[in-house]
Amino acid sequence: LDPNGEYARALGPTTKFKGRVFKVEAEGSENQLQVPSWFWNSSEWASFTQASPKAQLPLLKRSLRAMRNEEFDLQKNIDIEVKKYLGTILVSLKADKSKGAAALNDFPGAKNLLAKINIWRQSLEEYKARLTTPCPELDKLIISIQDFCGQREGRYPDYNAKVSAVDNIINGVLSSFQSLGGDECELLPKNEDIPVPFDGNNLVSYLEALAQENGSEQYVEYLVARIRTMLADTRMKPITNDSEHRVDLANWLETYIGKDGDGDSCVSIIDLSLVPTEITHLVTAVISRIIFESLQRYRRLYNKSLPTVLVAEEAHTFIKRYREDSENQDVAAVCCQVFEKIAREGRKFGLGMVISSQRPSELSPTVLSQCNTFLLHRISNDKDQEQVHKMVPDNLRGLLRELPSLPSQHAILM
Repeated sequence: LDPNGEYARALGPTTKFKGRVFKVEAEGSENQLQVPSWFWNSSEWASFTQASPKAQLPLLKRSLRAMRNEEFDLQKNIDIEVKKYLGTILVSLKADKSKGAAALNDFPGAKNLLAKINIWRQSLEEYKARLTTPCPELDKLIISIQDFCGQREGRYPDYNAKVSAVDNIINGVLSSFQSLGGDECELLPKNEDIPVPFDGNNLVSYLEALAQENGSEQYVEYLVARIRTMLADTRMKPITNDSEHRVDLANWLETYIGKDGDGDSCVSIIDLSLVPTEITHLVTAVISRIIFESLQRYRRLYNKSLPTVLVAEEAHTFIKRYREDSENQDVAAVCCQVFEKIAREGRKFGLGMVISSQRPSELSPTVLSQCNTFLLHRISNDKDQEQVHKMVPDNLRGLLRELPSLPSQHAILM
C-alpha cells in the first residue's frame, strides 16, 4: 500500500522484481486501480455515506440486500427474468414439500398448493411466448403441470398430492431452471455483504422507492445525495464504477494477489497517490479486507495457507487509533478495524503484515500489540518514544535511550 507513489520505481514491472503496479490514470505496463462499489460491504457503505444507525442504516442494508439478491425488476433480458421466476417456484415448492401432509394432503394446504401451481402454469405459459429462443425443458414442465392440475379438476376433486407427483414437478422446474443457465447456489439467500455485482444507480432508485414505501423520504435525502455525488464524481468513477467493463471477482483476485504461472511477479504495488482523499481509506479498507477474506477461503478450500504479506507504508494514515465509543464510525475507523482484524487473525491464514510509520503514537494499540519484530530508526518526539517504550520488554529499555541520537541509516532491530 503506497500512499505517495514511491515504490513503482524500485519494485515495478521494469525492475528485477517485476512488480504489478495498480494506480489511477495507469500508463504503459501499469494497471488501472479498480475497487467497484459492489465490492464494499455494508459497514463500508455505511461509513462512506455516514448513514445514521437508527433511520438510514436499516434502509441502506435492506437496499443492499435487495441488490445482492437481485430483488428488483430492472432486468431487460427475458431469459434471465424467466430463470429468476423458476428459481422462486423451486424454492417455494421445496418449502411446501418439507411441510409434509399439512401442505400436500390436509385441507386447505393441498387446495392452496393446487391454486399456486395453477397460477405458476399460467405465468410460465406467458413467459414461454416471450422467450427469444425455444426451451424444450420449459415445454415439458408446462405439460407436466397441466397433467397435475387436470387430475384434480371436476365437481368433487381430490386435492391430495403424492410426494412423487410434487417431486416430478420439482425436477421439471429444476431442469428448466438449469437449461436457462441457473445454478442451485443462486437460490440461497445472500446477505448485504456478499460481493454480488450491481449497478449503483439501481441502488439509489431502490433506496428512494423503499423510503417512499416506509414514509421516510426526509430521513434519506442526505444519504441518497451522498451516493449520487459519489456515482457522478469523475475522479471516483474510474475506481468505483465498472458498469462499462464489469470486473470479475476471481480475475481481480488473480490480478492483485497473483496466480500460479506468474513467474517472478510476486509483488503488487497499490499506488494510492492519485486516489481522491474522500475514498482513500475506503479503497484501502476494501482491498485489505478482500485479500484477508480470500486467504481465509483459500485455507478452507485447499487445507493450506497462501503466504502473503501486506505492507502498509505511512501506516499512521490507515491504522490511526480511533474512539471505540463513537456511535458513528467514520471511514478511517472502519479502515483501522480491518487492519486490527488482520493483525489478530491473519497469521492463521498465512497473511502477515509489515507496518511502516514515523508516528507510532498515532497507531492503533491493537495492531501494535500484535507486532513481534521492531526496526526502530531515530525517534525524537516524546509521545512516540513513550509508545515505543510500552511495546518492548523492561530489560531492553536501556537500548531505547539511544533512539533520539541514532545516526542516519542506523536502526535498532529487536
